[in-house]
Amino acid sequence: MTDLLIPLASPNPATTDWVPLGNTGSVPTTQPSVRVYRSTAQVVPTATWTAISFDTVRYDKGPSPHWVAGSPTRLTCQVAGTYAVFAHVDVPGGTGGTQRLAVLRINGGSWIGLGGSGGITWNTSSDAQTPAHTVWSFNVGDYVELLVYHDVGVNWNYGGSAGAPTSCDFGMALLGGQQGPPGFASPPTYATTLPASPVDGQEAILVDNVTNPNYILRLRYNASNTSSTKWECVGGSPIFSQQLADESLSVADTNWHAFPSPITLTVPRGGSYFTEAFARFYTGGTSANAVRAGIGIGVNGALPGNYWADSMGFDARAFGAKKVQAYNAGDVLLLYYQWTAVPSSAFAANKYLSVMPQKVS
Repeated sequence: MTDLLIPLASPNPATTDWVPLGNTGSVPTTQPSVRVYRSTAQVVPTATWTAISFDTVRYDKGPSPHWVAGSPTRLTCQVAGTYAVFAHVDVPGGTGGTQRLAVLRINGGSWIGLGGSGGITWNTSSDAQTPAHTVWSFNVGDYVELLVYHDVGVNWNYGGSAGAPTSCDFGMALLGGQQGPPGFASPPTYATTLPASPVDGQEAILVDNVTNPNYILRLRYNASNTSSTKWECVGGSPIFSQQLADESLSVADTNWHAFPSPITLTVPRGGSYFTEAFARFYTGGTSANAVRAGIGIGVNGALPGNYWADSMGFDARAFGAKKVQAYNAGDVLLLYYQWTAVPSSAFAANKYLSVMPQKVS
């Protein structure tokens, strides 16, 4: 009795041969296969190899047709791969000669399959079935034909098969079933750029620096996403900029100002981002000089168009805001503040700006 082999729960990658389940070839939209027939008898000269000319399609599933009326003897490969090729043609009974042969020919040259019978005595009471078949690896554009031969001594009618699929049919089909999509790397890639030719479900980890990253974003490619931003964020750490120390703020006017220690960050990829900003303000004064303060985010040097968040008071006030915003790759974000009245003194602390992708291109 053969010993049972118990599979390992977690195979050792150093000692296990791994077989890829996907392939990197082109992916046809349907299973490539074709079957054609000749609907009427064809006259075949004696002692002459003659290609059967087919005129009707039973089915033809490609990305493109395998058979066309302009080349009626040919089935042409549309997707590279290994195919089963089959043919059979009925030869009416007759006593002349000893040969009733059929061959499959590739690209007008070599024979790749042979069928039929030779060297025997024929009679008039029974037809001769001359099948031919092969398994062959084709490149796109390769074509195959069915050729027949007899030595009856006169021209002979080879039967058509309008109602009989075994009389004069010819076909081919890709072996192994429908080709699957290309596989993708596992574990996910870890780089400062995303894969150039992703496939559905592929994951990648995007960082700003592979040796000492400031942010780590895990993204998954969704081919079904109808927008151009098909990389969807499934985890990671946000892109972050902060300045925590207390700082004295400008009180000269009510315009937008950058903080003394600028809080800025650069968007790595175009897409939509969860954007968050926060600041803690205080005036150090009394209720007599209560003021309203606000924060906003400017993009690429432009001042904020409006308040992202504001607060009123004379004591410590902490506030923040969260929004989903669309940015382009390389956009530079800068956190601004503004006073709606001029206090005698003003301070800010615990300021930060962060973005986390929702989906990117």
